[in-house]
Amino acid sequence: MTGAGTRKTWAGVATGFAVLLGLLLLRGYDPPLLQYLRNAGFDQLQRIWPRDQPDLPVRIVDIDERSLAELGQWPWSRKVLARLVDELNTLGAAVVAFDIIFPEPDRLSPSRIAGDPDLLAGLSAEARQEIGKSFPDNDDIFAQALQGRPIVLAFSNAPGNARKTPPRAAGFAQTGLDASKAPPSIQSVAANIEKLEAAAAGFGGINLDLAREQGVARQTPMLWTDGTGFYPSLALEALRVAQGASTIVVNASDSTENAIDSIRVGDFEIPVAEDALFAVRYRHDSPATYVSAARIISGTEREALAPLINGNIVFVGTSAAGLLDVRMSALGETVPGVLVHAQVVEQILSNDFLSRPQWAAGAEFLAVAVLGLALITIIMFSTPMNGALAGIAAIGLMAAGSAYAFRSLGILVDATFPVLAIILAFLATLAFRLLVTDSDRRMLRNAFGHFVSPDVLAEIERNAGELKLGGEVREISVLFVDIRKSTTLSEKLPPDALVSLINTLLDRWSASIIAQSGTIDKFIGDAIMAFWNAPLSKPDHQYHAARAALGIRKATAEVNADSEVSRILKERGQWPLQCGVGMSSGPACVGNMGSETRFDYSAVGETVNIAARTETASKRADFDIVIAGALDPATKRLAILPAGHVAMAGLSNQMPIWAVVGDEAMEQSTAFAELSAAHAVLLDDLAFKRQDRLFDMVEKCTALAREIEPRLVGFYTAIPNRQTDFG
Repeated sequence: MTGAGTRKTWAGVATGFAVLLGLLLLRGYDPPLLQYLRNAGFDQLQRIWPRDQPDLPVRIVDIDERSLAELGQWPWSRKVLARLVDELNTLGAAVVAFDIIFPEPDRLSPSRIAGDPDLLAGLSAEARQEIGKSFPDNDDIFAQALQGRPIVLAFSNAPGNARKTPPRAAGFAQTGLDASKAPPSIQSVAANIEKLEAAAAGFGGINLDLAREQGVARQTPMLWTDGTGFYPSLALEALRVAQGASTIVVNASDSTENAIDSIRVGDFEIPVAEDALFAVRYRHDSPATYVSAARIISGTEREALAPLINGNIVFVGTSAAGLLDVRMSALGETVPGVLVHAQVVEQILSNDFLSRPQWAAGAEFLAVAVLGLALITIIMFSTPMNGALAGIAAIGLMAAGSAYAFRSLGILVDATFPVLAIILAFLATLAFRLLVTDSDRRMLRNAFGHFVSPDVLAEIERNAGELKLGGEVREISVLFVDIRKSTTLSEKLPPDALVSLINTLLDRWSASIIAQSGTIDKFIGDAIMAFWNAPLSKPDHQYHAARAALGIRKATAEVNADSEVSRILKERGQWPLQCGVGMSSGPACVGNMGSETRFDYSAVGETVNIAARTETASKRADFDIVIAGALDPATKRLAILPAGHVAMAGLSNQMPIWAVVGDEAMEQSTAFAELSAAHAVLLDDLAFKRQDRLFDMVEKCTALAREIEPRLVGFYTAIPNRQTDFG
């Protein structure tokens, strides 16, 4: 690669690297768009491989449309909820966790009704006292149902409330460094009335962290903090109470403050993010998870419901559309919020976790940097096709790695940003190459593509920096070919037919030259000038030039055999077409000839002149392919005969010329051996002027030539008139 080419290539590498670096910096900033893409990628993994639906002891008692239709609008009397708790206890629920908050006294309690100003106006004091004695407070009834039973009530982080901390029944222990500020912070809470809290066995937070998840419940906090202590989520507290555990152990990092590694409750170790967020891996929603609250409260289906409730962790929540407790899952399904808590517990029970370790982002950075730099290098130093294949391989590697980590290890590795970065780096680098680096190559292809073989063109591209005005002296072989009697042909044929015929011949001849790695210098009317060994070095270049000449002979014969061409030419007495080829080897100056703004790659010098004159000398020899000068060893493998000596303008001595009869196979044939022997005798007779048998030897050679190459007939019949050429 030349200096200029190298500089442009490295400039392309630098451009790709700059784009890659910018993308890495953007990832470090992590704007919402990248977060959205990352989350969408994780969602897609879940949609492809959702969690299985094993038969786990987790159930949802659903305040559904049926329940509202049978028991009336929400909120129900707490007397009804007490009956629900009693029935669930009778059915053997391991724990009942309410995804509902009871922040105010029951408005349907008789005492509340008796306190209504409009009602009071029509009641005596005795009547009001009688109501209070006859109808117990609904909250007292509900509290009595909760008392001594495994019931978990909810609280919610709700900024703006007067109450600052939620209730807590669980004890906490912590290992590692202080992590009291790691979980989401409680600002103020919405909780339950005091008499209900006094009766409950546990309390859990029900907030789902949707703010950072674009409305999809991908993560839920397992812990909350007020800055000094921890508070469990509803799912975590339900699991604690179901096991009869008194303490939750928070395993914090040993090296980083306010970073949590896992949470232990009873027999379960739960991996979480450092801020105590738990990644939910969803299964598809299933009707089998739900039992209508109306069925439970009715008390008439205990035998059928007992297998569904006995020993189960039961969450009480609502799916009724009017109660507005709906969420979007990572599977794209709209589900009730209570299902998220239930699926968290299912994951813990089945030990099926998702995590995004702290090292994941660093690994993604490293993958982008390594794969991006490799891709940029391949694009700039190889072909665009190889770059595209490398890009596809890199994208496939990232996608496969992300899929493997998700399915086999339960680790969330982002493939979206690496894929995006690889695509953008690829496009930027490829654009630079196409617009800058490959513009030179396109110029070269436009200039040389039709005149040299693919190998020669590739060599020119690799050495593009050497294409400047001027040249170098090299040993080359030069070939000239044209149509014999072209003047007569042009007079006999209509112009359009003449142009079509010439173009056909030039096309066939060009193909023969390019097939032998020749460089077409120029088209001169109905003639072609070509040379070998420049710009691409070509050993045995004289041999390849001779083989190209044999190809030209064959191409001319094929044109003559064309029925339409032969018909037109025969009608005008110009059939068959004949070509003349002259060749010469020697030193010449090759390079770019012309002006600074327009130049051609060409060859000049005495060797070129000799080749042109040799083509003319072929007419004197009455043969179609003639070489002037000394023969190279490789060329001697062809069937070649000495054709005498001819004078060349500008040279004091005559030059030997050679008739190229055929290829190696002909040279090895018995018929050519006989002809070659007779030809040697003929040359000896010419040299010693043995006129007495000259014509007999000419006839003998003519007869032998007629069998192997009819074109030699004219060559031999012309010998008596050019005896001086053989002196």
